[in-house]
Amino acid sequence: MNRTAGVLKMHWRDKWIWIYTPWIILLFSFAVNLIIGVLTGGQENINSGGIASIYVFMLIVILIVQRQTFPFALGMNVRRTDFFVGTSIMGMFVSAASSIVLFLLSILEKLSDGWGVHLFYFNIPFMNHTSLLARFGIYFIVMIHMFFLGFIISSIYLRYKKPGLMVFFLALFLIFSLTSFALTYYSRWLDLFHWIAHHYMDLFVWMVPVSILYAVLSYILLRRATVS
Repeated sequence: MNRTAGVLKMHWRDKWIWIYTPWIILLFSFAVNLIIGVLTGGQENINSGGIASIYVFMLIVILIVQRQTFPFALGMNVRRTDFFVGTSIMGMFVSAASSIVLFLLSILEKLSDGWGVHLFYFNIPFMNHTSLLARFGIYFIVMIHMFFLGFIISSIYLRYKKPGLMVFFLALFLIFSLTSFALTYYSRWLDLFHWIAHHYMDLFVWMVPVSILYAVLSYILLRRATVS
């Protein structure tokens, strides 16, 4: 437990990459969109996808942090299990805290009718039909999913180095290429979009077991990872 707490303290010292940088990027993007809304007089709704930046950065954070801290932690006689648990707790804490802030900002945005200029930055259109609890759940689930997706990618690198990562991305490329070819060949793209439009909430629900799978596989890979 003490070593797990040590891993948490190690991550907490690097607040810039875990907390400050992603929020600076997000709020800068928000400020730009807000200025555009003011200049246009709020005559039209502005539905920005800028909120995606913080989710993408969550994936990038763990890619950077794990590669930098894993060798150091092992050098300090930290067990791989303690490193995994400590890093996972940090990721879940940051995800929960960020989701709470995003949730509160989305409520303020709605109450202010898009910050007075019809800017809907923190509210995604389909969320207008969801409950407040579901909205917070979506923010949190997607954040956790991106975190553990980055975790497993980084763990693949630590375990198999560049060759393993190349094989992983090549496999993904082949899977997506074959899927795209099949959907085009059988003219199923419209069916796919229609299904997503009517079952998008199911996709968020399925992110939960998928994230758990990412976590389990990441742990297995870390147990076998070596430091060069």
